[in-house]
This record gives sequence, structure tokens and C-alpha cells, in this order.
Amino acid sequence: TIRVKMVEARIKFDQNPKEWLQQYEQNQNEVKNQITTAQNLLSSVPINEDLRLKISTLCSELKIDGLRGDLVVNRCSKAYAALQGKSEVDTEHIQKIINLCLSHRLRKDPLDLLGPSAQIEEKFAEIF
Repeated sequence: TIRVKMVEARIKFDQNPKEWLQQYEQNQNEVKNQITTAQNLLSSVPINEDLRLKISTLCSELKIDGLRGDLVVNRCSKAYAALQGKSEVDTEHIQKIINLCLSHRLRKDPLDLLGPSAQIEEKFAEIF
């Protein structure tokens, strides 16, 4: 499992931190460059009005309290598009991040057989 791998990695780090860090240095640099590029691109990545409307419709129909869910989905989809090196947000970017942004914001209904992710995915398919 992932937990076992994390524990094993920590043990290896404790045994030889310098060697462990060198092992991941190239990968870390690639990730840093990807993030820096995304940060520079972020302010120029638009999300069109139709997608913003659909996001707000989705949040409204899921009965998400307030506007925080709408704002987070808008911001996160822009950040994800920038991280992917894209010049604008599309439906796939929103679909990729929507559960992370909204699942914890849904009201819990003990009689609802669908979990939060399934509810969001179902409503996403309906609206988008």
C-alpha cells in the first residue's frame, strides 16, 4: 500500500538523507519548473462565461452553501489548466478537480445511498 511505501521511504531517508535527496533531485526540479511555468501562465488563463455559469448551476443544484464552492472550483480549474500548460479552462479541467473542491461541502443525508463523489459526478454529467 501507499502507507507502507511512505514508511519505507522515510526509513531510507533516515538512513542516508543526502543519497535519498539526490535520488529525487531531477524529479523535484522538473516539478518546480512545471509549477513556476503554471504560476506565470495562471493570470492569463481564462474561464469562459458558459463554464462559470455551469459551475454555479452545479453548486446551486447540489445545495452547496454560500459561494465558496463556486469560487474554489473556478480558481482550481484555472490553476489546473495552467499546470497542464493550457491557455484556457475546458470541461475536462473542471471534471478533474470538481470532487476535490466540492465533496466535503455537500450536506450529509443519511438516507442518500450515493456518496458525495457519485452525487457530484452525476450532477456534473447532467449539467456539463
